[in-house]
Order: sequence, then C-alpha cells, then structure tokens
Amino acid sequence: MNKLLSENPYIRSFIRYSLPLFVIGIVSRAFPIISFAYFIVPVFLIIFSLMALIIVQWSKKNLTFLVVVFAFPLYCLITSLWSLNPFISIQRALYLLLIYAGILSLVYLNNKFFPEKGIGFLLPANIIVLTLSAFSLISGIPKDSWTGGNGLGFMGFAGHQNTLAAAILFTLPGLLAYKIKDKGTKINVYSILYFLLLSFNLLLLIITYSRASILALAVGVITYLLITKSKKILAIIFSLTAVLIVLYIVNAPIQNHINALLTKDGGPVLARRMILWEPSIDAAKSGGVFGLGYGVNAPGIKTPALTGSYYKDGNYIREKGNSTLALIEETGLFGLFLFLLPVFWYIRKFIIYNSQLTIKEKPNNHYTFYILHCTLFAMLIHAQFEAWWVGVGSVQLPLYLIILFMLLYSFDNKIK
Repeated sequence: MNKLLSENPYIRSFIRYSLPLFVIGIVSRAFPIISFAYFIVPVFLIIFSLMALIIVQWSKKNLTFLVVVFAFPLYCLITSLWSLNPFISIQRALYLLLIYAGILSLVYLNNKFFPEKGIGFLLPANIIVLTLSAFSLISGIPKDSWTGGNGLGFMGFAGHQNTLAAAILFTLPGLLAYKIKDKGTKINVYSILYFLLLSFNLLLLIITYSRASILALAVGVITYLLITKSKKILAIIFSLTAVLIVLYIVNAPIQNHINALLTKDGGPVLARRMILWEPSIDAAKSGGVFGLGYGVNAPGIKTPALTGSYYKDGNYIREKGNSTLALIEETGLFGLFLFLLPVFWYIRKFIIYNSQLTIKEKPNNHYTFYILHCTLFAMLIHAQFEAWWVGVGSVQLPLYLIILFMLLYSFDNKIK
C-alpha cells in the first residue's frame, strides 16, 4: 500500500504544488495585508503529517531520529505541569508538536518525491516578498513604509523592518541553491534574472537596516567560503575589512558615518538590544533548570514602553530580544539543551561524514548541502537578536526547522 501511494500521480501533484504554498502561507504572517494566507499552514501541517504516517516505512533508525527531534516539543508539553499558565503552555506546546511533525513530514515527502528540486520550494515565497516590497518602494504605499521600528528602516507592507529582513533572509536560500541551467559563461535570460533577483534581495536587506539579518547573512557567506576553501575571496574580504578598520580609526567623517549606520543614531551599538536583554537575563534566572512553562513570561518583569511588548487577554507578552534567554526562561537550561539536541546531532553526523570522505570527494548535491549548512549557522546567529525560538506563530521558526531537518535528512544512508 505504501508503494502504491508513493507512486500515485495525484499525491505527487499535491506535494509538488502544496510545498511552495505552505511556505508562502508561513511568510504571509510577516505582511498584515496577506496574513490571512497563514490559515493554510495548520491545514497543510496536518495533511503532511498524515501522509508521512501512511507512507513512511518505520524502522529502529527512524525511532532514534524521532526521539532526537521530538524530545523538545514533548518536553514543552510536560512543562504545563508546573507552568504559571498551564492552558497557554498546553496550547502552544500542542501546536509546536504539530509544527515539528508537519515540517518533518514535509521534508521527508520533498526528498522522497522531488529530491532534485532541493529547497526550490522556498523560491516562490521569496519572489512574493520581493514583489510586495518593490510595489511599496515604487508607490510609496503604505505611508509609514520607512518608519518600521526604531530608526530609519524600510519595512514596506511588513509589520516591522526586522520582520521583512527575516522574511528575506530565511527564504533567500531557495534562490541561492537554485541551479541555473546554463553553467557556462554565456549571458542568457536565466543568468540575468538570477542576478536581478539576488541583487534586489541584497538591496532590500540593506535598506531594512536590520543589523541582525545583515550580520547573519555575513556569517553565512563567510562560513560558505570557509567550507569551500575559497582562499582568494576570503583574502580579499579580510583585506578590505582591514582597510575599512584603518580608515575608521584615522578618518573622523568615515568613523561618524559608520557609527551612525551601526547605531541607527541611537547610542552604543547594542543599546536598544540591551533594553530587551537586561530583563530577559533576569527572567532567564527565574527559569533556571526546568523553566516557568512554555509560552509564559516571568511575572513582574517588563520592558520600557515602545519596545514591542503588549497585553493580550490580560497577559503581558514581553518582547525578549534573544532566543537563548527566552528559551531558558520558558523551558529552562534543560529545554535549551533539548531544543539544540538536533543541531548537536547534526554536527556530530557532519564530523563523522567528513572523516569518511577522501580529499577529493564531495557529498551529493554538495552545492545545496553547503548552502543549507551555512544557512543553519546564519539562522542560529540571527536568533540571538530575535526570540523566535519560542515563537510558534513566527515566520522564522518553521523555516529554520525546514533547513535543520533537510540537513539531518541529507545524511540518511551516508554514514557507514
């Protein structure tokens, strides 16, 4: 029965078209004008989970993998036993379980039916982000499109400049891993279109002035160059960086301009983040080893006005500004370990796999593999400036899980 289902053309067609729609639904959460599309996300999560449950051939190897992956969401559900607000913890933990199950199933189905397409299903969402942003830039609609968050920054139709930047950063891998048909040096329609899309992504990311996203992208690029041993490019980058540092030291106008960009004219570089981090550090201390309960906030700890915190149904929702601190507050140090357990497992597999390669060997689809690898580390850096590790309704967490699970799946049957 499993084989018949996996070869069914209707099932294949459904997966082909539902995967990009699923990601579009996730990204729509960043744009209030199309956020209604997010309602397709839980529907697809349920369908993907049921399909994988029927199609997957279970084994002991699957069991080990599932234990590593599902340890964290199951623990989040357990925290409701001592949670300050058990109902919120149960509600959010159950949805988190669905997110994990649905996305793990999505990754399995994508690799089973369309392995050659890799993460191409991220590309349509990226194009929608670009289209909405281009329309906003050209039309000047909405009127507050350049006033997102503190300091100057383009947000277009997004709810915040950092949200727009995250939507770009987290869907950009779909474009970076896209293979242009013509591998030669001849300029054609595909290469021109690719260059324009990539350039507009980078331009938008810059004009959002989202320092966390720009830093994360830089980390991802450098990681890629280190993995691929691109010594000449790295030498050029480090040389230019050294020249810029010297100019910064000796030239006052350049120093003032760089300071203005880094600080958004708002004091020290991390001044605005420290406003969020200081109460989050205190809250993390309250979380301790096992946390206060998934989805809850430490009582009595608040942030100043206009920092993004708000009341909902009588509960204070604090903007936490750091995923690590937020996770410790809600699930404790033990929860943080379980959340990062799949990352540790991936790093272990990566080290083992590399030790089995000869110097000239490369993994299958190595270009996509390297992009995924670098994207994971870029996302981990980004999370230290935004608290999306605990955001079940966020844009970032589901896309992060897609990348992480694809990396874990990429080692299937490769380690001897």
